[in-house]
Amino acid sequence: MTTAIAKADWTREQIDTIKQTVARGANDAQLALFLQVCKSRGLDPFVKQVYFTPQGIIVSIDGLRAIAERTNCYAPGATRYEYDDSKNLVAAFVSVKKFVNGTWFDVEESAFYEEYRGSSPIWKKMPRVMLAKCAEARALRRAFSSDLSGLYAAEEMDQAQRDEPRPVVVVQPQDDGIEFPAAPSMSAAYTAAVNAIADASTLDALKIVAGRISAAKGDMTAQEQSDLRARYNARRQEVA
Repeated sequence: MTTAIAKADWTREQIDTIKQTVARGANDAQLALFLQVCKSRGLDPFVKQVYFTPQGIIVSIDGLRAIAERTNCYAPGATRYEYDDSKNLVAAFVSVKKFVNGTWFDVEESAFYEEYRGSSPIWKKMPRVMLAKCAEARALRRAFSSDLSGLYAAEEMDQAQRDEPRPVVVVQPQDDGIEFPAAPSMSAAYTAAVNAIADASTLDALKIVAGRISAAKGDMTAQEQSDLRARYNARRQEVA
């Protein structure tokens, strides 16, 4: 048991249970990070609000909702779907409500099937439910960015497991001269890290992202790691 793990407010029995269930396969460093995320975000791994995967730490949609509810400024909103002329599912649109200065506001986000569809059986059986979860996770992060920055639902990561690789978007050089190179394909860990860096709105959020990247670097290529360092440094300058 590492020092980092020992310092967390978990009993030995709880740690053993977590490592054998929701964090199965995590090494000590990854487990320490997982426990810290649970503690800092107030997530309960024993009811599967959060769990570890080789691609990173994943939060269930119930975990995201729980964090939003603790703000006392959240209420669920409407869900709608878009179909093409052949009645095929195209997109899901989900809104959440946020209470600000005495007024409720609707915050809506979308998720397109071609971008998020996974290859697991549940996507084939319940595509609308799965796509709506992706849209809802995006809406929750947008409405409660300071609370949910860097946290992703499992449904959002399913697309990274598809057989066909998605192209990396080449980012144009910034004012500081940093250029983010493209790669021929992306690992799931790289995809999660890119999204987490982009969504991090504070230095504290970026520190958590840095820990996740460090824990998952064994699942990324050297080029991906180099790209992430550039993205991370650029984002740190933006939020500082």
